[in-house]
Amino acid sequence: MGGIGKTALAQLVFNSQQARGRYFPRIWVCLSRTACAAKDVRKEVLQSILMALGLEEEIILSIDGGGASLGDLESAVHEKLKGKRYLIVFDDVWKIDGWYADVVGPHNALPGSDQQSNCLALSLPKERGGVVVVTSRLEQAAEMMVGKSSVYRVQPLAGRESSWAIFMDALSKARPALPKERQAIDLTTINNMKEEILETCSGLPSMAKRWQTSLQIVCHHQHQLLARNLA
Repeated sequence: MGGIGKTALAQLVFNSQQARGRYFPRIWVCLSRTACAAKDVRKEVLQSILMALGLEEEIILSIDGGGASLGDLESAVHEKLKGKRYLIVFDDVWKIDGWYADVVGPHNALPGSDQQSNCLALSLPKERGGVVVVTSRLEQAAEMMVGKSSVYRVQPLAGRESSWAIFMDALSKARPALPKERQAIDLTTINNMKEEILETCSGLPSMAKRWQTSLQIVCHHQHQLLARNLA
C-alpha cells in the first residue's frame, strides 16, 4: 500500500543517532525505477552504491564504459564494502528478478574468485555485520529480497485522532513558509470538514499531509472571493 509510511519509517531508522553511531557507511538507494519492467537498472544500482562510497563518477563510468560486465561492478562494490559495518536501504522496490534475491543472507564470498557472480547479494559482504533494509508496497518483492520471516508489515494508523494530529501539524508547519496572502486559514471551516478529511485519509499519514496543502489552496481562494465581495 502506498502512502502508509514505509519510506518515512526507514528514514527514521537511517537517520537515527543509533544508526549513525553504529553503521558506516550508510547508503540510500531508490529502486522506484524497477517499476518499469522493461528497464534493467542493475548496473545503475551498483553505480549508485559506488558513488555513495566515494568512488569518483569518472572512475565508475570508466569501469562500465570499458566493456566491464555486471560482475565487474559487483566485485567493485564488494571490495569497497569489505570489512565495513554498513547500512544500505533499498527504497521503493517494485518488479525485480532473481538478481535481487536474499540480500540479507550471510554472503561473504568474493565475486569472481571461486564462484560465479550473478546476484546483488554477493556484492554485500556480511563479515562485519552489514545490514540491509528494503521497503516495497509489493510483499512478494520484499519477501524475495529479505525472506518471509524478515518482512514487517506497516499498518495504517489505528486511531483517527492520530491522522488528525498529523494533518494539523503539517498545516501549522507549512503556514509560515507561505506568502502572506495564503496564510489566512479559516480554522472553523477546517474543523467542520474533519470527518471528511479523516475518511479520505484512511489512516495514511501521507494523505493527511496532502490534505493540508489542498485545504490551504481552498481557503486561499475563499479568502480572495470574500475580499472581492467586500470591495
